[in-house]
Amino acid sequence: MRRQSQGFSLLEMIGVMAVMAILAGALAPAIFQMIDDGYQTAEIQSMETLRTALEDAIRSNKEIPSAKDSDWTTAVADFAGFAPSRVLFNDKNFKRRLYVDPKFFSKKNKVFKGYVQNQGLASKPHSPRMMLVSNLEGNIKTKLNNNKQFSAVWEQTKKAKIKESKTLIIERINLAPLFKRVVLSNSFSSQTGFELEGGKEGAIAAASGGSDGSRTLYVIAATRIDLNAAPYPGGATQRQLIVQNDTSLRYQTDGGSWYWDR
Repeated sequence: MRRQSQGFSLLEMIGVMAVMAILAGALAPAIFQMIDDGYQTAEIQSMETLRTALEDAIRSNKEIPSAKDSDWTTAVADFAGFAPSRVLFNDKNFKRRLYVDPKFFSKKNKVFKGYVQNQGLASKPHSPRMMLVSNLEGNIKTKLNNNKQFSAVWEQTKKAKIKESKTLIIERINLAPLFKRVVLSNSFSSQTGFELEGGKEGAIAAASGGSDGSRTLYVIAATRIDLNAAPYPGGATQRQLIVQNDTSLRYQTDGGSWYWDR
């Protein structure tokens, strides 16, 4: 009577294990690549979300945060629905960085310390650009101390200190379209006033020598402007507008009222 087999022989088990090892070795790179691709796709989506949240925060708060970690991450977190720590660190636990063009406001390189709109800007920002950068392979320690270094990275020239790749993602934020020009002129013989978002009242000079007094402001889109009657300060609010485009208004002597300057 023939005995039934009780299992695999040692030689057979070694053969099976050898085949499994070969298959694992062949499949491992593909599996690791799939995992890396997943991280990259997720980070691209996260960076897009963070960029949108930063733009929304600026429009809503009428403030632009500095590149200091606590400043920009707090502003973004409020609109992204993330905790500040999740804003600051990517899924590989490496720190994201915000860079601001040193020539943001003028032709001179200066450290950008943030901006809180109160009376508006007297001139258009020179190069209002920001970059949000994330590296899935390590922390970013590079400093961009001047406009040339910033622009090289923005444009990815040969001199760029930070090179964009599948694992290094850059979100470019151009805030130039966000600033709108408002020209306020005054044909009256005394000063009139304006307020941005109900803040401190500012003055528009009185007419003099047959010429209107005038004040030009650059404000963040969707800013509310209250236009007050003469005399400044303390004149009653006559008109309110939400600035969406470049515009100009004139305070005229006939009735002492604000009119659109066509």
